[in-house]
Amino acid sequence: MLPMQDFSKYLKGARILLIDDSEPFQHLTSEMLKKSGVASVDIASTLSEGIQLMNYNVQSIPPEYDLVLMDINLPDGNGMQGCQFITSHAATYNIPVIVISGASKPAVVQQALTAGASDFMQKPLLSDLLKVRLGMLMKFRAIDSLGAMQIQFLLYCSVY
Repeated sequence: MLPMQDFSKYLKGARILLIDDSEPFQHLTSEMLKKSGVASVDIASTLSEGIQLMNYNVQSIPPEYDLVLMDINLPDGNGMQGCQFITSHAATYNIPVIVISGASKPAVVQQALTAGASDFMQKPLLSDLLKVRLGMLMKFRAIDSLGAMQIQFLLYCSVY
């Protein structure tokens, strides 16, 4: 049997944006994330508040988040539309978005993934599963960043 990989090391220092309107869920999920080693969890209760926290209005400030957890049903909009906005915007297209919902029908999961979600998780979230899935996404993001830096380095070297 192969040893289990520890994905929690990829969560160290991670900055997470949680967009969900349920205060009990916000508190519980925030505590789970912090126990997993996440550096910070910012919380937005509405889609517009979440978008505002992403700093889209400020051109020179890079996004502050490494990953976004977003509920589907929000008071001021649909999380699917928010996911599509984040993943199609030039400043945030590479930030993984996990759509969360109490519904787990295949059509809902498919809609989330089609909207650009990196993953879908059903509520209530299980701490160990949350840690592994977020850790995997952060690992993939780290690998992607290394690949981008290598390409930039090669381009730089080819110019000079």
